Amino acid sequence: MDKSKLKLTAEDRVKEYLKCKNSFLHFCSNYIYIEQPGGDVLLTPYEPQRKLIDTIGIHNYVLVLKSRQIGISTIIQAYCAWLSVFYENVVIGIISKDAPEATDFARFVRGMVEKLPKWMSPNFSKCTEQSFILKNGSKVYASPVNPNAPEKCLRGKAITFLVIDEAAFVKFIDEAWTSMVPALSTNQKAARKYNVPHGTIVLSTPNKTVGVGKWFYERYMNAVSGNDIFKDFVIHWKDVKELAEDSEWYDTQCKLFDNDKRKIEQELELKFLATGGSFFEEHTVQVLQDIQVEPIEKIKLFNGEAWRYARAIPGAYYLIGVDTAPEHGEDKSAITVWDYRTLEQVFEYQGKLSVTNFTRVVEVTAAQYPGLIVVESNSYGNQVVEYLNNSELATRLYKEKRGQNTLVPGLSTTSKTRPLIIDSLYTYITQHPECVKSKRMILELIGLVTKNSGRVEADTGCHDDLCLSAGLCFYVHKWDPPLMIDSSRYNGLTKDMADIISMNNDVAYSNHPHDLLNQVKQAMDENNNSQKDFSYVDVLSFYNKS
Repeated sequence: MDKSKLKLTAEDRVKEYLKCKNSFLHFCSNYIYIEQPGGDVLLTPYEPQRKLIDTIGIHNYVLVLKSRQIGISTIIQAYCAWLSVFYENVVIGIISKDAPEATDFARFVRGMVEKLPKWMSPNFSKCTEQSFILKNGSKVYASPVNPNAPEKCLRGKAITFLVIDEAAFVKFIDEAWTSMVPALSTNQKAARKYNVPHGTIVLSTPNKTVGVGKWFYERYMNAVSGNDIFKDFVIHWKDVKELAEDSEWYDTQCKLFDNDKRKIEQELELKFLATGGSFFEEHTVQVLQDIQVEPIEKIKLFNGEAWRYARAIPGAYYLIGVDTAPEHGEDKSAITVWDYRTLEQVFEYQGKLSVTNFTRVVEVTAAQYPGLIVVESNSYGNQVVEYLNNSELATRLYKEKRGQNTLVPGLSTTSKTRPLIIDSLYTYITQHPECVKSKRMILELIGLVTKNSGRVEADTGCHDDLCLSAGLCFYVHKWDPPLMIDSSRYNGLTKDMADIISMNNDVAYSNHPHDLLNQVKQAMDENNNSQKDFSYVDVLSFYNKS
């Protein structure tokens, strides 16, 4: 800090005080010192830290997925110091995974306040290991979550700004959060009324999708989907220029984690870990999380959002999976669109809206992507099926075979079809994870679990709507490809795909010169005997046989 600031006149001090109050970055860059070996060092926020503070100022409620040891907790400690010094009667609550961690967080905040010039900082009226109170009425409280009474965490404290540090590792955080919400909402509403900065910041490296880490994973998944009060904020260690350019830093961190691949993936590379009950193997879970594709367009449609990854290619053919949910239930309505030839994801929609409005979204989607519309026909999906079947889209509606000669619009999920839908989802995602583009769908996929009953679905409180809509498309692609696609119209289909389609026509394949159906059946038997997965890629491998 410039020593001349110690000799400011009273008028200059007032100006500097107001400048610091109006700009956290000015205050932090000039007055916040952090403890380093050999002495205190002035904290100079790097760009991602600045963006995080700006995000808190705009959204108030922010959930941060971060790498370990990149200074995010430090910048939030500085923000807490700024709040407590420049605003009267703010109450800051700090929760961490255990008592020592929570106490350290509060101690660092107190240390930053203590190092401020005397003319700037209010005096302390009370100070303990886990809390302090300033003369301006501002208070800071740190607390772990008591496993015997999680609902009592920070009870009686009129919290206006809450920090949950290492949230994915805090046991019973879901119970503690539920008990805090009513009072937290009331106190933050009062702060908002008087233009006092307020909100909740949740910080953590990822953990597992079930157990202790479930609460953080679920909130992060909802934040990514835009269906939560929290705004998601991701900061990878490579986003910090100083660290990305320092090869020794990463090597040192890996050594500190004993070069344990799982620990490195979790603590540095932002990967949620697979659990014993995860549907997909750990390798697939990790590969899916390596995918970083931003939509080329995000479109608000009713109470939901569409993400576009590619526009329709003239002549291409698409599979459109539709999963319908009631407007006021736990689930969401979802649409996913896949290129029939490559199985690349090109579009998706997810939202909570009336079935009538959702049908309109289906129509809009179908108008953009020519191809087959596969609607799950159970429950509320029947309404979508009936509407489409009486519209101009009727000829594009998937129909499942019942009996010998009956075709019924829609795809019902039964004890017969559901295992095949799940099998198709598993096969294609395991073999071609790179075909998935959507971050929110990836979060659903890695959160799928196999229950004790053997049923595969999202864990309690999570969602699998996008997964099911994708599974509908994969089922049709693998087990019941559409009949008689007009190859002159959909020139994206190769001769191999035309062969697959022709196999569904009894007349077409009965006289096929190479007897492809028997070849397919034989290969399927061989694959089954060797316990290998089987998909359309395997089928294509023998279409060039003479």
